[in-house]
Amino acid sequence: MINMILAYIPCKNEDEAKKIGKKLVEGKIVACANIIPKMTSYYIWQKKLQEESEALLLCKTTKNKVRKLEETVKKMHSYSIPCIACIKIDKINKKYGIWAKQQVLF
Repeated sequence: MINMILAYIPCKNEDEAKKIGKKLVEGKIVACANIIPKMTSYYIWQKKLQEESEALLLCKTTKNKVRKLEETVKKMHSYSIPCIACIKIDKINKKYGIWAKQQVLF
């Protein structure tokens, strides 16, 4: 069992997502970082409905790297309360899973 995780991390813009994604890959914290450059988000902040354009950072990693991922994102992210949602991957093709695990080993 590989224990793969998909991290969902909205960022203020594409540049921030790229900066964080590159740091996570270079640090062998995640195997891969994908960026969806533009999405619209709605949420309540300080009792007001907010509409923001954001970029979405999606990262594949292993369960044992989640704490380091969270620490790194919190240090680099511009939001005071960034969303770092980690989703367990129940099924992934075997060759990709093996490759991804090799990328985050020290």
